[in-house]
Amino acid sequence: MAQLIGTAGHVDHGKTTLIKALTGVDTDRLPEEKKRGLTIDIGFAAIELPGIGKISIVDVPGHERFIGNMLVGALGMDVVLLCVAADQGVMPQTVEHFAVVKLLPVDKLVVALTRSDLADEDTVELASMQVRELLEGSRFEGARIVPVSAITGAGLEELKGELGRLLGEKGVEKAGKWYLPVDRVFSRPGHGTVVTGTLARGQLKVGEPCVVLPSGEKTRAKGMHSHGQSAGEVVAGMRVALNLAGVDLDEMERGYVVSEAGGCFATELFDGRIDWVEKPKHGSRIRISIGADEVIGKVFHNDHDPTLEQFRCERVTVVAKDQPMIVRSYSPVRVLGGGKVLIPEARKRRKNAFAGEAAARSGSDLVQVVHSAPLGIMSGEIARLLGESVQTIGDEIERSKNAGEILGFAGLWFTGENFRSATDRFVVALNELHRQNPAKSLLPREQVAKLADVPWRGKALDRLVSYWIHDGVMRGDGTNIASAEHRPELSARQRSLLDRVKVVLDSGGVSPAAAHVIADGLNVPKQAVEEILRVGVDAGELVRVEEGIYYSEAILRQLRERLLAEYAGKRFSAAEFKEFFETSRKFAIPLLEWFDAVGVTLRQGDARVVR
Repeated sequence: MAQLIGTAGHVDHGKTTLIKALTGVDTDRLPEEKKRGLTIDIGFAAIELPGIGKISIVDVPGHERFIGNMLVGALGMDVVLLCVAADQGVMPQTVEHFAVVKLLPVDKLVVALTRSDLADEDTVELASMQVRELLEGSRFEGARIVPVSAITGAGLEELKGELGRLLGEKGVEKAGKWYLPVDRVFSRPGHGTVVTGTLARGQLKVGEPCVVLPSGEKTRAKGMHSHGQSAGEVVAGMRVALNLAGVDLDEMERGYVVSEAGGCFATELFDGRIDWVEKPKHGSRIRISIGADEVIGKVFHNDHDPTLEQFRCERVTVVAKDQPMIVRSYSPVRVLGGGKVLIPEARKRRKNAFAGEAAARSGSDLVQVVHSAPLGIMSGEIARLLGESVQTIGDEIERSKNAGEILGFAGLWFTGENFRSATDRFVVALNELHRQNPAKSLLPREQVAKLADVPWRGKALDRLVSYWIHDGVMRGDGTNIASAEHRPELSARQRSLLDRVKVVLDSGGVSPAAAHVIADGLNVPKQAVEEILRVGVDAGELVRVEEGIYYSEAILRQLRERLLAEYAGKRFSAAEFKEFFETSRKFAIPLLEWFDAVGVTLRQGDARVVR
């Protein structure tokens, strides 16, 4: 992994001059910078360090008017080169830049006491003392302070050695889908549009497909250069000039992002986790520096989590999960805090709403995100919370499923613990509806879902109900369900009609009458007979062995006893069964299949045996 060195410090404290002394490159490239002798925008060079190789170094402006540009460079740095003039000591922009550095995800810093040739020994010591006081209590306390002079060359080798030591320490891996915040756009004759930036994550190869955000335009990495040399591949932390295929110059600008598909998201609403130096009021207008962009928006707090913030932007910006960011007040401009993106595509919520999804996202773990949703979570929502696309999390979902960590129902996912709780919740609602409607044998599943206050619909609910029926938790008929133990309370009229129907059914023995025959015989509507047959099944007094064929429990017991007595220890065919019970194939085959299903018989090819 490559790393990026970035300067910080007060205006005119020798940052640009020091970089030129270290690298031979004057990073002040703009005519206005040359004229005024003042760094206005970020500049880049490469430094060769023994044992490390070529490393990118960014020079940032020190003047307070250009701190927005400073943030463009600072947001990508891995090692901070804090420049303090030995003849002046710590100054206002030194303090402001250091405040920004403390808010960034960087933990390596070296202090260069520049212009040491202009200060005597006591002045250098005084400046060193001021620096130590500035660093005291921060994670940079004890950082090396190296007096240097770009004019005489004093201390430069020592500074290079310290930079090499820091760069040799293991840094935070920036793995994942690559993205490049664009800080400069230009066109070269014969090549077309070129964008520059520091690759923030992952690795990029020439020829790879990519997408420009926020426009969404698809393109290709036609060619790349890093520090003036052609490059076939670049990795996170490296400066890169990227030649884009088929993209016009007027379609790009600073603040845009070129990314691998799914690496970043164009959004106006995202969640972040922020460490505040000065916490603004809820709903305050603020400036957000992220990547190479600065966007105006409002910040909204959360009552349950003091570091969780929601940012609602006044225009679309581009963010990636875990991307560092700095928040400043709108006017007058001052640094308020910094942190990282939590959910790139958030949803609006109230201040007092429990933000469970954001809490889950803190872990960046798929199973944790699933577990944070007690009623299950769809694949698309998992991807949103993880800052990924549905396609990119597919393999991880499959691994978690195969490992038994999550259960899936048509794209709705649960952990085992949550699924058991959700099942209990649904069954409680089902039993409550049975209590309210004791005469109903079955209930619409959507009605149960509404009472249970669960969001399940469509295919996901289909799969859930099928699972529960198979597991014996409930029984169903089409889209209607009942708990396994429920038996409807029959009214006096239902009781009378069911008893009369059972008499007619039982009189047919192994060949029961059909509904229309029963209706004609009892002189009642066919629909009434069909309904009471369903009620009889739900009440456990009748069994439906096939559509339109019903038996009473008593008749089925008799048939089972006769079957066991006749064929115990014997193989028999369907024809022999039909002949023995003196019935037709219409009834024999459904009966045999039902006996197979309940475990009375076992089919062996074209024959069966009694179990």
